Amino acid sequence: MSNRVALNHFDEKNLKEKIRDCLEWVNWKDRIYPDSRIYLKPNLTFPEFRPGVTTSPHFLAAVLSVLKERTPHITVFEADGGNNSYPAEKAFETHNLYEICGSMNVRLINLTREERTYVEIPTPHGKKVIPLSKEIVEQADMTISIPVPKMHFVVRYTGAIKNYWGTVPDSMRLRNHHFFNYAITEIMKIQKSGITIVDGEYFLDNNGPVSGNAVKLNMVMAADTPLSADIALMSLMDVDPHRIGYIRTAWEKNMGPKSIDDIEFNSSLEKFKTHSFSYHRDPVDYLALLGFKSKLVTWLVYLSPLRNMVHKLVRLLRGRSRQVDTYYTGIDKEHHPC
Repeated sequence: MSNRVALNHFDEKNLKEKIRDCLEWVNWKDRIYPDSRIYLKPNLTFPEFRPGVTTSPHFLAAVLSVLKERTPHITVFEADGGNNSYPAEKAFETHNLYEICGSMNVRLINLTREERTYVEIPTPHGKKVIPLSKEIVEQADMTISIPVPKMHFVVRYTGAIKNYWGTVPDSMRLRNHHFFNYAITEIMKIQKSGITIVDGEYFLDNNGPVSGNAVKLNMVMAADTPLSADIALMSLMDVDPHRIGYIRTAWEKNMGPKSIDDIEFNSSLEKFKTHSFSYHRDPVDYLALLGFKSKLVTWLVYLSPLRNMVHKLVRLLRGRSRQVDTYYTGIDKEHHPC
């Protein structure tokens, strides 16, 4: 199969048409059939809709409308917010997903409440075990990532592939960050990742994934694989894919194109390069980066008996993290992890 990516600009009147055009480019009807069981993973990494942070409700509604033309067997899913921060049901409500999915007879589920299966992840330091949805592992014909493209204060860039981390139903999945680069590709394979549909109405610049600057680009993208989507998006955002650990792992496992030159586009990528993206970490963000790479630091900051004290000390440090301040402003105190 050739690597194919389609991009279109859209407005409020032609969104479904542009989504459909992009899907035609990646030969969706050769991969999704009337009896296909399709599971959609939007990005709901914040408990309320925020442009450039979460998938736009009207974009998801348009995607569902187009996919329903092909199969009625569609499920939208998400898991609880990481670090026990908020239940997925809150994000469902604030993104109007109960009404959207209900009106289209689409299932909407919180994976944290569903039955789990446990899978082994091979890493250079031995096998690790993580939970996944038993239903998706056993029943899905394809999972579709619907990411929002962002600069990310820890991993530098997040899009189609990293969105699959939210398929791990454990709300303390961050305890597994130290082997994330190896886990994410296995998660994608086990859950039959396939076509990717990118919500590019807004991108997030500078200091994502929940802080940063929303950039309105009104773009939709469809790709044959998550890696194809990410390679194209990183080119648009001027991110070097060689600096992204999970991209290097995906290359090692032959999960898609090695470079932008390996992708066949429906039009010139250059006309979509209308914004110059930048990347920034606040001083305190380097602690999160260290935790992402170290099992010990992750335990100390998030799981140890000292975690509340550590959080308070971190927030007193000079140069507070915009990620922390932004993230917990929108979260109920009863779900605050500190």
